[in-house]
Amino acid sequence: MERNRKPPKERKASKDALILRDYLGQYYRATKRRQQLEERLKNICEEMNAPIGGMNYSPVNISSGKISQGSAAFTFRKSEIETRIEEQKKQIEADLLKITDILDYLDPTSEERMVLELYYIDKLPWREIQQRANMSRSTAFDYRDKGIDKLLTFKRVRAIIKKYAEEKGL
Repeated sequence: MERNRKPPKERKASKDALILRDYLGQYYRATKRRQQLEERLKNICEEMNAPIGGMNYSPVNISSGKISQGSAAFTFRKSEIETRIEEQKKQIEADLLKITDILDYLDPTSEERMVLELYYIDKLPWREIQQRANMSRSTAFDYRDKGIDKLLTFKRVRAIIKKYAEEKGL
């Protein structure tokens, strides 16, 4: 995704707007962490299933016939990652609920909400957002900024991001 790319002609956002954008990005970050864990689990499983001579790993000590510490370590590590993936799935659900709760303050048919949903929930890059929404990239950025500004007019949204900022030390 093009998350790190700075949009052209981006206006200076207020501190509250930056905090709200960070808050809305929780779902994206949580899904990225889950993807990293799943990739790690896949790699460990591939290592466990590699041919015996290929990686100097043997679940059974040939001379004694006992299971080696290597297999126990792999099994423990695999179990630990599977547990973390399940915890991350719960975090993703919670973050998605937080984001939709905030976005519900916007009119469901508004362009601002559509752009914010495409970016923060569907996790689409700006190029695809502009194609789906049939607008220029700068217009999409404008709608994002207008949506953030509208959300910041609500007292409850400000209270949520204030608490979030305090928890995160922002």
